[in-house]
Amino acid sequence: MGNKVNATGLRIGVIKNWLSTWFSGKRADYTKNLHEDLKVREFIEKTFVAAEIESIEINRSPSAIEVVVSVGRPGMAIGREGKLIEKAKKDMLKVVSAKTVDLQIKGVQQPQFSAQIIARQIADGIERRRSVKSLVKRAIESAQRSGVLGIKIWVAGRLTGGEHANKYKKQIGRVPLQTLRADIDYAYVRAKSMSAGILSVKVWIFKGEVI
Repeated sequence: MGNKVNATGLRIGVIKNWLSTWFSGKRADYTKNLHEDLKVREFIEKTFVAAEIESIEINRSPSAIEVVVSVGRPGMAIGREGKLIEKAKKDMLKVVSAKTVDLQIKGVQQPQFSAQIIARQIADGIERRRSVKSLVKRAIESAQRSGVLGIKIWVAGRLTGGEHANKYKKQIGRVPLQTLRADIDYAYVRAKSMSAGILSVKVWIFKGEVI
């Protein structure tokens, strides 16, 4: 079960919370808000692609929307004198129906503890035609030096460029996927390789148990 269920979704309501928080009393409003959330996430990912996004939190009120973006490189998202973030706020008003937009950039204290940032770095390396084994080895060594209790990385697809797909797996330490109190950070990212097509990168990081 542990390998087939999203490790984050399995723990929502136990030790993790939703990344979108709002209430809708009408079915039509729910549909509209849901599609707006998807557009906001797509817009943020394209706008701050160089900032190493970890998560996007969306909070709504009847007339406003608050978006908190956690990034590994805050300077790349804020820009000189805050010009990038101000432009992003104006452009986001074209995407959402809310009258006001509050866009906040939050820096990640330890990017080496973030599964999303690690997966994105591996995917970027694959797209630059670097060796999968060396990318995974470097990511695991960096996580080990940071003091994580366990990390597991899977890269799947046509790794060698042949006709058949295969997987490259590497794990160090414990990653108890079926323990709901275990704080597991999970990420899934796609890498588009010119020679091998689309490869999937999955990262699990065990940060300890929440009591």
